[in-house]
Amino acid sequence: MRLLLISLALFAAFFAHGKFVFSESSVMSMLTKHNVKALSGDSSACDAYANDVTVELTAETPRGRWEVEGGKDELCGYLKQASAALTVLQASTASEFTDVSIVRSGFPWTTAVVKYTEQTTINAANIPQVMSVSHDEVTVFRSLTGLKIIAVKSTSKSGV
Repeated sequence: MRLLLISLALFAAFFAHGKFVFSESSVMSMLTKHNVKALSGDSSACDAYANDVTVELTAETPRGRWEVEGGKDELCGYLKQASAALTVLQASTASEFTDVSIVRSGFPWTTAVVKYTEQTTINAANIPQVMSVSHDEVTVFRSLTGLKIIAVKSTSKSGV
């Protein structure tokens, strides 16, 4: 009987932890911190991705359309290029997340699909302000070390 009660208590604690970890405030806090690291060129931003992450990025800009597909190497390479460009321009960025939805899955809540719209404003000297709006779908997995991003799908449009 005692073993059953301990098992039930552990299961309840794991279940409650999943509910907390995948709450909107917790997930968006993690994604916001990751966004700041990625845009500032912090190499630890890539630590948020699982080794087998899948990536599908599509961006439309006034200069054309480009796509990034692949895994962690492609995504981290893209982040390095983007942050290097922002550093060279001495740009500042401001991002806002809206229309957030989180759908938990796995038993008992080991993954979640997070969908949101991200509006980013980029300001730099001697160039016009750039606005970017992306519609993102990020799948996160609860590991022993915290949340890991296992899939990223994003479509964005930007312009002056």
